[in-house]
Amino acid sequence: MSDKLTRLQQALADWQLDGVLLTRRDNIAWLTEGASYYVVERAEIGVASLLITRDKVLLLAPDNELPRILAEEPMPFSCDTRSYAWFQTLESVLPPGKFGSDVSQHGMCDVQSQMINLRQGLNTVEQQRFRTLGHEAAHIVERVARQLRAGVTEWQVEAEIAAACLARGIRPMCTLVAADERIAAFKHPVPTEKKLHRKMLITLGAERQGLHVSLTRLVHIGEPDEALRQRHKALCQIHAEMLCATQPGRQWKDVFQSIQLAYQEHGYADGWREHHQGGPAGYGCRDWIITPETPGEVQSETALVWNPTLSGVKSEDTFLLHAEGCEALTRTANWPLIRVQRGKHTWQFADWLVLPASS
Repeated sequence: MSDKLTRLQQALADWQLDGVLLTRRDNIAWLTEGASYYVVERAEIGVASLLITRDKVLLLAPDNELPRILAEEPMPFSCDTRSYAWFQTLESVLPPGKFGSDVSQHGMCDVQSQMINLRQGLNTVEQQRFRTLGHEAAHIVERVARQLRAGVTEWQVEAEIAAACLARGIRPMCTLVAADERIAAFKHPVPTEKKLHRKMLITLGAERQGLHVSLTRLVHIGEPDEALRQRHKALCQIHAEMLCATQPGRQWKDVFQSIQLAYQEHGYADGWREHHQGGPAGYGCRDWIITPETPGEVQSETALVWNPTLSGVKSEDTFLLHAEGCEALTRTANWPLIRVQRGKHTWQFADWLVLPASS
């Protein structure tokens, strides 16, 4: 039996429920090691559900969806099935019981927050899938970045990234592209028709088999000015402090206090207020965004994406948190790096890629 299924079934007693109905794609992917019962690409909710009780799993799906799901989606444990006509509702095949649900369902309590907590901690198979996805996502962004030339539009950059992702079975969940003054103007620069003149920021949030990685890269045509260089170096120092502060067993609210202190120590006391700082990831782009009031403690073997920002610069990569430290997942061997020493740890962060200015 799946370890995840066992954990979920054991949790039902604590939740005082007979079962839970899972319909969200993130929870389905987590429980099944990669299934995604979707038809509409951007939908968070799938077209089928899993009902997990204390002694069985029931796959509930419309007649027109069930054959493909059974033939092509992973199912690491035995389950029974119930189908219903496409014009009927899920409720028509639900057995009686006191159930929770990860989406709004009449008569059921909301268990999504409990599911996110249960998902923390990645097994060895998930970690290897994460490493592969992180490397491929970084390779895609960096290959597109190295080919940038003045005059390309943000839309064209987005299109190239999306095409490369989809060809590898990767879903580009969040693609942000900013040229020149849009980098400093907007924290979430959705791509536009604006053309690149001197500098560009590219952010990719990528998903495959339910797992999410995020990374940001900065490109400059010709050398950045010294002020921009120094601001980015300061940001990498802050990023290093954030990683050092994120230790298994530590309270999230204490980690956030360390983040605030890091901005202050490097001369940007209110910098953390300008944008969210990120948080743990895995089966969500961020499982939650860390704030001064975030409850709970840091768990080992969890994916982590911090994204500190200052005006005109951003540092973002996906790491895997182990008991002995953080492992970078979104890395290739062909990008300039800034090295930051903190005690016995040497952290590496993406630097500006400088492209030759046209003559």
